[in-house]
Formats: sequence, C-alpha cells, structure tokens
Amino acid sequence: MLSLEGKQLGNYDVIQRIRVGGMGAVYEGRQRTAFGRRVAIKVILGDYATDPDMRRRFAREARTVARLQHPHILPLIEFGDEQSILYLVMPFIDGGTLTSYLRRKLLDLSEIAAIYQQLLDAVEYAHEEGLIHRDIKSSNVLLEQRRSGPPHVYLADFGLVRTARQDGERPGKTIPLDQVPGTPHYMAPEQTRGIVTPATDIYALGVLLYQMLTGMLPYHDEDDVRVIQMHLFSPIPVPSAQDASIPRELDEVVCVAMAKRPEARYKNIAELRAAFLAAINGSALLESEETRLREPEKPPIAKRRDSQSLMFIDSQEFSVPPAPVPEPRRPRQATPIPIIVRERVKERQRVPETVRNRPRATQRITEEPVYTRRKRPVQIWLATMAVPLVLLILLLMPRVLNFSFFPSGFPLFGTPPVAMVYVTAQTKQAQSTYVLTASPAVQVPELVTHTIPDRLIQQTLTDTRVVPTTGIKTVDAVPAHGVILFTNRGNTPMIFPAQFTLTTPQGVRVQLTQNVFVPAHQNGQNGNANVDAVAVTTGTSGNIVAHALDGTCCTESVAATNPAPFTGGVDAQTLHIVAQADLDGAQAAATSALQNKIQQQMQKQLRVNEVFAGKPSYVVSLSSDNPVGAQSDQVQVTTTLSATVVAYNTLVTDHVALQLFSKQEIQLLGDSYQLEGTPTVIARQVETQGQNGLTYLNVTVRGNWLYAFSTQQVDQWRQSIKGATVAAALAFLNAQTGISAVQIRLPFGADHLPTSMDEIHVVSIINN
Repeated sequence: MLSLEGKQLGNYDVIQRIRVGGMGAVYEGRQRTAFGRRVAIKVILGDYATDPDMRRRFAREARTVARLQHPHILPLIEFGDEQSILYLVMPFIDGGTLTSYLRRKLLDLSEIAAIYQQLLDAVEYAHEEGLIHRDIKSSNVLLEQRRSGPPHVYLADFGLVRTARQDGERPGKTIPLDQVPGTPHYMAPEQTRGIVTPATDIYALGVLLYQMLTGMLPYHDEDDVRVIQMHLFSPIPVPSAQDASIPRELDEVVCVAMAKRPEARYKNIAELRAAFLAAINGSALLESEETRLREPEKPPIAKRRDSQSLMFIDSQEFSVPPAPVPEPRRPRQATPIPIIVRERVKERQRVPETVRNRPRATQRITEEPVYTRRKRPVQIWLATMAVPLVLLILLLMPRVLNFSFFPSGFPLFGTPPVAMVYVTAQTKQAQSTYVLTASPAVQVPELVTHTIPDRLIQQTLTDTRVVPTTGIKTVDAVPAHGVILFTNRGNTPMIFPAQFTLTTPQGVRVQLTQNVFVPAHQNGQNGNANVDAVAVTTGTSGNIVAHALDGTCCTESVAATNPAPFTGGVDAQTLHIVAQADLDGAQAAATSALQNKIQQQMQKQLRVNEVFAGKPSYVVSLSSDNPVGAQSDQVQVTTTLSATVVAYNTLVTDHVALQLFSKQEIQLLGDSYQLEGTPTVIARQVETQGQNGLTYLNVTVRGNWLYAFSTQQVDQWRQSIKGATVAAALAFLNAQTGISAVQIRLPFGADHLPTSMDEIHVVSIINN
C-alpha cells in the first residue's frame, strides 16, 4: 500500500489519507507557503503510478480542471511531479462526500433541491465547455458545510472526462462488461458500446437523484457485471415505491433522466432542471412546443404495477427479452508462486549449509618387493595427509586470494553445481476502519452502500404497587348555619340589625347575617320574617337542633325560633392527601425493577452472534387510582415501561468488513500481493445511533499481505544473475519489487553463480 503520511511532496506536507479509489488516493496536506493551509492531495496508486496511459490521463485531468472556473467545480491549486509521484493539489473540503452525507441523514425536498441545482449548474457548465464528466457519482460530490442553510456543492474527479467531440469506441462495438470505464452503479447503458455523450451524464444525474430521494441506489448487486446488466435490461424503479411521501412528479423526472435510450432522455441540463424544479414545486410540467418536438423521439412511458413495487417501463426498450444473466465473476486470483520450495521460519535464521558429500582421498599403498619386506609407516602417513591438504588449499584459494584453479561451477567429486538463492518476500500490514450502517430496512448485507441488517427488539412490562400517602392538608373549623323565624304579635313593626345575637338555653349563640324587618300584627295575622344566621362559635358545637331558640325576643310581642336545625359546623382537623412525591417514588422504584426484568427478557431474545447496539431506550407511563391532592390514606400506582433496543449480528458485520478490506487492499496493492492467513477484526464500536433503528458502526480490520512472485519474475531473475558474482547478484535482487532480503549459497568451490539458469534454484521464505 502506498504510504505518504509524514512525507513532503513539493511545497506540501502530507498529513493523513482521506479516501481511496480504484486507481488513486486523496490525502490531507498542509501548504508550507500559505501558513499551513489545509489542502487535498490526489496521487496515483500502485502499478498505475508507472503506467504511461494513467500518467497521461492524470495530467489530462489536471489540464481540464485548471481551465474550468466555476463556483461548484473543485478548482486546481497545483499539479506536480515529485520523485515520479504525480499529484494534484486542491482545496480541502471538510464536509466530506455526498455518500457519507446520505449515510448520516435522509434529506428533505428543500435540501435535495438546493444540492441538486448546484450540481446541475456544475455539469451544465462542463457541457458548455465541451466536456463530459463520465463518472458522476455521490462520492465525487464534495460538500462544504455552512453555518446555516444547505451545504455548498463541489463536483470533483475529472479523471474520466471526455470531450464532446470524441467518438470514443465505434458505436456498436461492445466493450467487455468487466472492462467498461466508469462506476457500474451510475453507468448509462450506451457506455458498454463505447458511446459517451452529454446524455451519459444526464443518466448518472438521474441515478444520483434517485439516491438522494431514497437513500439507496436504483440497482444493486455484489457483482459489478450484474449491476451493468440491470442498467441495460431491468425496469426503471421509481422513488415513490420506496417512500410514498416522494411526489410522483419526481418519479417522472427520474425515469426520463434514466431512460435506456439516450434520445429518450432530457436533451440537456436545462430541460432536466426545468422538469426537476416543476416537480419539486408540486406542479406537473406544462406541455410546451419543445416537449412536443421531443415527443416523437421519446418512447411512450407505460405504467404498470408488479407484486413488489411500482415501476416505469419503457415498452419499446423491452420489446426483446433481456439476455440471460451470466454466472457472477469469480474474484481475481493472484498468480501462483512458481517457487521450487516455500518455507516458513519463525525468525530470520541462517540458511543451513547444503549437505555435501565430502570427497574421500584414497591412497593406494604400494608394497615393497618381497625381497625387502620393509614398511615405511611415516612416509605412508605423510602421503595420506598431503593429498587432502593440497585439495583444501586449492578450494580455499578462491575465497582468500580471489583466484581459482577450477573453472566457475566446476563439479567437485560429483557434486552438482547448483546455486541456492533464498528470497524473503515483502509483507505489508494493512489496517482500515469502515463505517457500516445497520438498518432494519435491509434484509441482506450490501457491500456497495456498506449496509448491514439489524432489527428492533421491543418489550413492555407493568408494575402495580400501593403506597401510603404523605401529603398533609389542614382543614379549618367551620361555623354552623341555619334560619331564624321572627313572629310579631304586637301592633308595632320591629327591625333587628345584622349580628343581632340570640342564645339557646344551652348557651349556644347565633347571629343574624343581615338586617331583618318584622311587620306588625294586622287584620288578625301576626307579622312573620325569616333571616339567615350563623353560630358565633365555630365547630360542631353550633349544630343545634330544631326549635332550640323557641322563646320571646326583646319584647313580649315578638317571638323567635329556628324551624330547622343549624348544620355545617366542622371542627378544625388534619387530613392525608395524595402528593406528587408519592407517585414519583412509586414510579422510580417500579422503573428500576422493570428495567432489570426487561433487560433479562431482551437478552433471551438475542439470536446466535447477535449483540445490542448500545443501551435500550425507555418510555415510562404512569397512572393512579387517586389524583394528586385527593384525600386518601394510600394510593395505588401503576407503572408501564416500554423498552426498545437495536440488535445486530457480529458475524455478518465482520464478514462485510473483511470483504471490504480484501477488496480495498487488492485495489491498492494490486494482484502481486496475496492475503496471508485470515484478516482480523480488531475493533467494533457503535459510533452513533439514529432514528428508526439506524446504527452506525466503526469496524477496524487488520491483515498481512505477502508479495507473490510470478514465474516470469523468477525466470527474469535467474536470467539476469547467471554467471554473476555474489555481490552483483545481491545488488540486483535487492533492488527488485517485492523482495525484502536475499541470501545466496554458491556451489562448493565456486566464486560466481552458474551460467545456466537450470543450476540456479530460488527458495521463497516468509518471515513472521
């Protein structure tokens, strides 16, 4: 993996990698001559960095962006070449891409309108300049956040730009589906025939509009070839089938922009903008003269409903059944390593010496003639020792004096002249963190959108308990009240003022509450008058019985009585009432107990390999048999607790992260590296939890990649080092790609490698 962190490219310090694409990477940097201004630095990756066509394309992108001056096209600051590393420098946009923005939130229509119109302005300007972007997608749309209002949009990555005058591939000449330039999920059908026109960008804008409205892509499959075939043959899905709140007028905009045939789409960005604005404003487009002129070229759109969703189907486009879907492509496999032997060593060790059969020096002893019968043991011993000593000197001379009596590769005593070359392959440790969106709206993992399924677990429990009331209410004493009847038998009328007091024989006094006039006796009839009165002393003592006041009043001619008893007298007292604290205390105790029970029951609902994505959220409701303030010595409180928690499958999560890791690292490192062993998920963390069960997870994966030597590489090495000295061979091999260390063992007695490739054996060693 290309690593530039901490390095300097021209006038810029590389800080960290931001994102990686199929052929390039973008880093955050600081511009030295602009007070450390933050910039984005784009470079070519891997083998693409040395590919002449890719370098020309990169330079062409720089020239293209340099000539474009538009507020919604990311401008170029500088183009440079540092130690064969081509790089583009652009302003740093801290709002991220539209892809990440859509993962965080579902946009409303006003925000979609603001973002989409800015993007339309940028594409229209490029078309007016005679350029076709050819790779419009959400990851190439950068957003700059503002303090208020929608973000500012920048269209980036003009690496696949074509001029409108270019014909591309000859029309009708089909490109293999796995070699079509562009991004499969946004690719117009005619691109597989090498046809690129402004209508190609309009198609991608239709796909992007569908994605902004629904939060998902119109066609999705793990196999890119299958996605391209869906663009060619599958019906066009409508946004309202995913979300009924989306206006149907926008369905029409998406379907026309994504028409299978280019001539059936909007003729230019201006038409697309007009249709979009009319739809977003809630009114259908009025048929104009220009629309009528386009109608003969544009096939009629027929609507039909299937059992899954509402789709617009171009009837002319599907008059011929689509071609059968081929088998999904298998992942590209790295070339097997054509090495004679492959060993694994725990740590770097010395390679053992080749086992050799040391020559045995035999000395034939000639006997003396019989007539002498004398042996010479000393001479025989000296002769026996001299022969191997001479041979040893001859063998050591090449090592000490750089001179040899034997030609290079001379086979001594039948030993084959084989040179052993021990090559230690490079290993690279890679680690990446992926943001996965867990959603209950999906049933299977989606690698393209980094989405995995999750589910909501819900549980409701109720607790009822009776608690004594703690509220206190003091009731004041109340006087009794009643009515007094005055009877006047005299000839003179009488007036009694308010607070006139009467006393019962038992000593209970009552007062009039108002003045009363009692008429005189006339025409044989006594004068009568009723008046309200209250007991002077409060409490129950004023509750006198009827006729307790019977008797004369003031004069002999006037009598007073109470026809009915005085009632309502109440003594002062203290009462128990329901307090809010009584309900709160009961609720708190019940909630704590219910939470423990709910968590236990939810734990039992987890499936194999599932875990909770955070803590449950609770909703508490309360009811009681007496309201706050009611007089009662006790109150019955019922607490209902509803809990919701998100659960996701760790096995599925890890599997998706590992697939993303393998796919990304293969793109970065190329086919020359193979995954060594199994990558490991070293961290899994819940970043945030959204609404409706959405959860964002950070999953970190680490793995080792081993450089795999191809047959062609090994043969080229052997051809280059045959007949060379050890020093020259080591210098050559240590400079080769993928080699971290080399050791060479020559044939016994040789000071050069053999001149035959067949006598040079290569052994690959893997260090752990």
